[in-house]
Amino acid sequence: MSNRKRLINYTSRDFESIKSDLEEHARRYYPNNFRDFSENSFGSFMLDTVSYIGDMLSFYLDYQVNESFLDTAVEYSNVRKLAQQEGYSGNVITPVTALCSFYALVPAASSGLGPDFTYIPILKRGATLSSAQNTFMLHDDVDFNNPKNEVVAARFSDDTGKPTFYAIRAQGIVVSSNRKTQQYTVGSFKRFTKIKVGPPSIAGIISIQDSEGNDYYEVKHLSQDVIYVDTTNDNARADGVPSILKRKVVPRRFIVTRDSEGLYIQFGSGSEEETSTTSITEPQQAVLNFHGKPYISDTAFDPSELLGTKAMGVSPANTTLTVTYEQNTDEQVNVAIGALNQISDFELIFPNGTSSSSNVKENDVRGSVEIANDIQISEDVSPMTSEEIKTRALSAKFTQMRAVTRQDYEALSYLMPRRFGSIKRASIVNDPSATNRRLSFYVVSSDADGNLQITNNTIKDNLRTWLQSNKMMNDLLDIYDARIVNFGFDFKVMVDPTQDKIEVLARAMKRLKEVYAEKMHIAEPFYLTSVFNTLNKVDGVIDTLEVKPRLLTGTGYNTAPISIEQLKSPDGTYLKPPRNVVLEIKNFDKDIGGVAV
Repeated sequence: MSNRKRLINYTSRDFESIKSDLEEHARRYYPNNFRDFSENSFGSFMLDTVSYIGDMLSFYLDYQVNESFLDTAVEYSNVRKLAQQEGYSGNVITPVTALCSFYALVPAASSGLGPDFTYIPILKRGATLSSAQNTFMLHDDVDFNNPKNEVVAARFSDDTGKPTFYAIRAQGIVVSSNRKTQQYTVGSFKRFTKIKVGPPSIAGIISIQDSEGNDYYEVKHLSQDVIYVDTTNDNARADGVPSILKRKVVPRRFIVTRDSEGLYIQFGSGSEEETSTTSITEPQQAVLNFHGKPYISDTAFDPSELLGTKAMGVSPANTTLTVTYEQNTDEQVNVAIGALNQISDFELIFPNGTSSSSNVKENDVRGSVEIANDIQISEDVSPMTSEEIKTRALSAKFTQMRAVTRQDYEALSYLMPRRFGSIKRASIVNDPSATNRRLSFYVVSSDADGNLQITNNTIKDNLRTWLQSNKMMNDLLDIYDARIVNFGFDFKVMVDPTQDKIEVLARAMKRLKEVYAEKMHIAEPFYLTSVFNTLNKVDGVIDTLEVKPRLLTGTGYNTAPISIEQLKSPDGTYLKPPRNVVLEIKNFDKDIGGVAV
């Protein structure tokens, strides 16, 4: 009996099938030992216990397998980690970016014609700006001597009538974050030192410097030893270019990782003694060494050699790191026009003057600086959802940071650092009216409530610059605003007579809200048949009788010169928007109506 081969069904995974197999196994191989299989017997209790454990193990096995792949992962932290493995390093928590106007009163020249260049200032980046609810920071320097600035006479002499002061209006980019600094003490040398900087709300690392004055630079991966930095252009006034992009070797570098607990910085594996003075990492530092052979059989690089050399960067030791970072301080950013009007903790320099605190005229200019936002600042600052991360990560995997196909362009637009602006949806199409490779790129952003809104010009300019270095040389790119069309629909369902109509209708509305929570993509059709299928699967719904879509206009909605009949397909089963239109259900509770019969 002990040598008999047991027949085991390995496909049984749930409680009932496992218990059924165990009962059959006991009846077949132990007929004299176990005879009582009633529900109240001890044998049934043992079978229930084993089946319960088997069901749980099957569940956790399936769960762990699903969480190992980006397509099926559910937990937010796992989605983030798997996205990083696919090469997606986009920021999931970012501040709002906006373009604001800055004003300053500058004394007139001795002739009275135009401002005195000696007192035209530059407002340095890092200034604190605030409204009644939100705090912002100046992202870049504001040069009041820019030729594009508006200059008007503001004050006049009572005696001569000539201008005594000129008002200059300049523009600068502000972000809804504060700059903070913390220090971290690092002990003895350790390879791949990892430090937790703070909570996940940190938007990004600005700079890291050790107590010896060495700077560390952020890279995408530790094997990247060359970065590009901007340096001051001495001929900026003549050619209009303030900075020159140059290549720089950085043996001291770090990468940034995130999870649900916080933001971390990680350094390389090399020590200070291994720091090389060569400009670029030499190939012989990483190639495979051959021993005991009179010949060379392979000239390929050995990746494992990178783990034991300074090619991965320098790890700090026995020093104090000063980390400066930007952190998002507000969960909701919504500033009315002109409400961002307070400025503090700012530095004003006079490149053509003395920049002295004892200079009366310079102090007058400092006291005259004002700020105002010309447009409403309203944008969503909540983290990206799991589905958004999956979509962008899978798209970014195949781009290799170059734009050739339509998917490449759209994925790269989502990979643009969020401090330069946020693109919610993007779509690119060939321009049929052009004979060359002219591409039309349609984009749309989101406001503080997560609703779609027109992308401002600053973000579009940043996007054009971001794509410039990755697009094909002969591709001509035009960026346009996608038209937003708000719509809703009414449905009628037949309810099981044995169930309460109000409860069934509430379940149907809840299910629809879950299915259509994500914003649609540009030119994505809306299938009415999917509404039928969703409603028919709701508990208590016998059948869906009708679904009638409708366009929404009026206060709070976007208007477009199109009718619902123009959007409907010939068979009436779906809404097909034009290539530059995105459909949106803006307010689900108001825009979706249901009737139960």
